[in-house]
Amino acid sequence: MPPKQALLKLASLTGLSALARETTAPQLRILCYHGLWLTPGAPFGNCLFMTPGQFEARMDRLHRSGQPVLPLGEAIERLAAGNLPRASVAITIDDGWASTHSHMLPILERYRMPATLYATTWYSGRDLPVINVAVDYLLAASCRTDIPRAATIRSIEALPVEDRLDALRSLGRALGVDEAWLDHRQFHLLRPDELADVQRRGLDVQLHTHRHIDVAATLGRLAEEVEENRAFIARATGAPPATHFCYPSGTWHPAAPAVLAASGVRSATVVTEGLNAPASDPYALRRFVDGPSVSQDGFDAYLDGTLHYLSALRDFAGGLRVEAPRRAAAASSMLLCAI
Repeated sequence: MPPKQALLKLASLTGLSALARETTAPQLRILCYHGLWLTPGAPFGNCLFMTPGQFEARMDRLHRSGQPVLPLGEAIERLAAGNLPRASVAITIDDGWASTHSHMLPILERYRMPATLYATTWYSGRDLPVINVAVDYLLAASCRTDIPRAATIRSIEALPVEDRLDALRSLGRALGVDEAWLDHRQFHLLRPDELADVQRRGLDVQLHTHRHIDVAATLGRLAEEVEENRAFIARATGAPPATHFCYPSGTWHPAAPAVLAASGVRSATVVTEGLNAPASDPYALRRFVDGPSVSQDGFDAYLDGTLHYLSALRDFAGGLRVEAPRRAAAASSMLLCAI
């Protein structure tokens, strides 16, 4: 058994998990998901896609845990007010992949789980696959290493928008990759009508910038990106202006909270693992990025608070790595700026 699994099992058998859940009860847990993998074969991307079966198993496990699952906005308000139900959980979904509407939402509805969708919107208005992610998949599926990734992406994104899908399909044919990914809309984001439908059915649509920008590298564009993103969501859904934000790919800048606050944003989440105490910075809320490589024991350990203490032990001892506390931004989401 791998060392991290052995530690988690030991914590459960010795009652440390129950103790951790008790001592971390006042802290908010926030789960982070992206999309579901509908194309034949293993999910592509470390934390970008998981299978529908794994996502349903997670929601079933969360339901059976008995922990309260709250809408994100309510959870943040109650955390600050000091009246958060014990060991509460909020569910967040990044980007707005088409599978959020077709497969994730029905599972959430079945378990009556509220969730927040952080939707990036440039691609939503164009019904076009996300170019860089689709290119990455085609290169990986073909096992070709002789084709320059960056130059290929640039060449396709330099084309008129209406010609980019044909270019992607030509690349796929040249690489010998079938179009199951396209048939399943694997790399499409939600259309405006789908954003409206998920909002109507209870999925809270919030902010993720219009073009999925790198906040750290392009801080000067953040306010404009938030406004474009908010306006698109409002037009699509008819909902009140969105006020909660997720840093794209976890790209954070120390000056970003002030920009967000001035833009009417009340909270922001990152991709750094951790729990959120009542005194947590509302513009740097921590989450647990779930994915195919996360074990069930690791998922349970985040929910019950065990990872909180094992991570502290790792930091104290140095070198002990129970579960990656920080997932590289490129691994948690490969969606980059749209052009």
